Amino acid sequence: MATAENMFREAALIQLTATCWQLDKKLPQSMLADVGNVDFLRGRKLLLPPDSIANIKATIGKARNYLRKVALPFPINGCMLVPKKLIPSIQDELQKLEWEYNSHVDDFLRWYPETVQEAKESLGELFDECDYPTKERIESRFRFQWRYIVVGPSVSLVLPPSIYKEEVEKFQNLMEQARMDAIAALREEFVDLVSNLNEKLQGNKDGKPRRLREAAVENLKQFLDAFADRNLFEDEQLSKLVEQCRGIISGTNTYVIRSNRQVKEILHNQMTELLVGIDSLLETIPRRKMRFAA
Repeated sequence: MATAENMFREAALIQLTATCWQLDKKLPQSMLADVGNVDFLRGRKLLLPPDSIANIKATIGKARNYLRKVALPFPINGCMLVPKKLIPSIQDELQKLEWEYNSHVDDFLRWYPETVQEAKESLGELFDECDYPTKERIESRFRFQWRYIVVGPSVSLVLPPSIYKEEVEKFQNLMEQARMDAIAALREEFVDLVSNLNEKLQGNKDGKPRRLREAAVENLKQFLDAFADRNLFEDEQLSKLVEQCRGIISGTNTYVIRSNRQVKEILHNQMTELLVGIDSLLETIPRRKMRFAA
């Protein structure tokens, strides 16, 4: 079991850096002055069509969403807490997304000169060649990389004892905050997934059934499958409810629920009872409003 004191025996921090070239730029004040009072005007221009980097941004979004699903929050900006058991699978997934990202960047760079020429025709007098780096320089604007960070208190050979004591206390507070945030995040995610599925199982006020998307069931199943590895701090209350939920949806799928009204009604009743049991989950974890800059 991970505790605030030993969590880095069971987990590490991960920091993902994924960047994309900014496609817009602020218009000069002199140009805005020709339109009206610059104190009331804010203008920007697109340097290239948004779809030219759409695939790159989509892959970045997929990577961040993936980490949100498998990792846990940590009170340092840009870092997330990952259980050590999940690190191999996280590594595999991020390597796939890195390949996808680099492939999209290569496509962008291949068409970059031609796209700039198209922008020149579209922007007219707003076009400024200085806004467009060379193909070689713009490549440096794209980065997709991650690193794992293992931290922990140690005897400092640099800090005076009085300052070191303060820093140890800060570190202990940080670890406790991480523990609280991780427990709360899992509880919130579980409640959201169960509530979302239960809403889809419930009919509309007009009696017509709501559309049940496969993601509503699959996302909950994915949470249940990964829960044991993500439950670093052994939240017993949540564990019992997760097992109860696992028993409810075991052996079912979207097709069965859609095609069998009786199954749908039974699931809805069981999910409603489950929600009664988890109403107090979020209230039992106080969350201090404390954040530490990276």
